[in-house]
Amino acid sequence: MSNVVRLHKRQGTRVRLYRVDAPRTANPEEETGAMPAALPEAPPAGDPGPVPVTVPIDDGDVTRRLQRAYEKGRAEGRAEAEAEIQKRLAIARAEADDRIGALMEGIARQVRVFTASLEHDAYQFSLAVAERIIKREIARDDEVVVRQVREAIRRIVGVETIRLRIHPDDEALVRSHRAELLASADSLRDVAIEPDDSLERGGCVIESSSGNVDARIATQLRQIDTALFARDTAAQERVS
Repeated sequence: MSNVVRLHKRQGTRVRLYRVDAPRTANPEEETGAMPAALPEAPPAGDPGPVPVTVPIDDGDVTRRLQRAYEKGRAEGRAEAEAEIQKRLAIARAEADDRIGALMEGIARQVRVFTASLEHDAYQFSLAVAERIIKREIARDDEVVVRQVREAIRRIVGVETIRLRIHPDDEALVRSHRAELLASADSLRDVAIEPDDSLERGGCVIESSSGNVDARIATQLRQIDTALFARDTAAQERVS
């Protein structure tokens, strides 16, 4: 687009005019064919332009909105905190139950072991008391010795001759009941009575061709102790 220049000259003066076009510059809008954006029209002289509008704000409404937002956030935070607390309490309760269960099981096991040990001690004490009672009864009642020997002879079957070892203090009493002792077994024909001071009173040892019988008081108590100890050991193994 060319510019128009107006000149004032005096009469009789020649003026030669040259046309000079402004250099063209690249315009993205012209290259794409887009229309240039319209420039905002300047307000006419004396027009102050757009007048800012003041919108009144309701302070009460803003306060209520803020209060509702605060209450909502507070309720949500409290719900999350309560859920987290309940979760942690459940975990702590489960761990406490496990610890208490293990503790109670340990206590129960110790009680069972202690009870089994107490029973064994009770057995030992009972056997000691029984031994003292038997010895006292033997000293007071001579028939105890005779009954012991008679029961021992009945264990021998199919023999005619036996060797009977007894305490020297019981020899006279046993010899006085020799006929009765021979009648204790059908096949028995002879009893050789021998004193043995290694035996305690009330007990005896029978030797025969078919086997021996140890009827000493200590031996019988030991057998009882072995039976009780075996049962006690099995109970302790079950406990452990």
